[in-house]
Amino acid sequence: MSSVTQISSTNNQQITNYDVSKLLLGGNEFVDIDLTASGEVVLLPGMIMGKVGATGLLLAADKDATDGSQFPVGVVIEGKTIADGETKSIRLVNKGAISEDKLNFLSIETLDTLIGAANNQRSYRDYLNDLGLILQTGTELTAIDNQ
Repeated sequence: MSSVTQISSTNNQQITNYDVSKLLLGGNEFVDIDLTASGEVVLLPGMIMGKVGATGLLLAADKDATDGSQFPVGVVIEGKTIADGETKSIRLVNKGAISEDKLNFLSIETLDTLIGAANNQRSYRDYLNDLGLILQTGTELTAIDNQ
């Protein structure tokens, strides 16, 4: 997730912005899951994913869903585009330290968005912690390439 952006360059001066932050911060465990696209699916690093209980289909977590996909099962670690009807294996992180700042939300407002039955609502933050994901804020800069 590191990036280099060239801002300007002249004969005598060059300005470059370096983003060496990363999603994975350490002690991580992963799971590979096959995803079959229904319509084109664009996965972004940091996207929180849920799984439909009846079919096992993997979807972006949706706070309004009632099929099980509202509950997180992991976080996407690399971006991919999957064409309609195509099946690809994707890798999710489901344990260890990750950067809260690098999470991507679709139908989730914040990590504190409540999901679940009215009498037992919990936040996405709680469910991710239950998986074993440790959400950290700030930037980890222990390696120059930070990949």
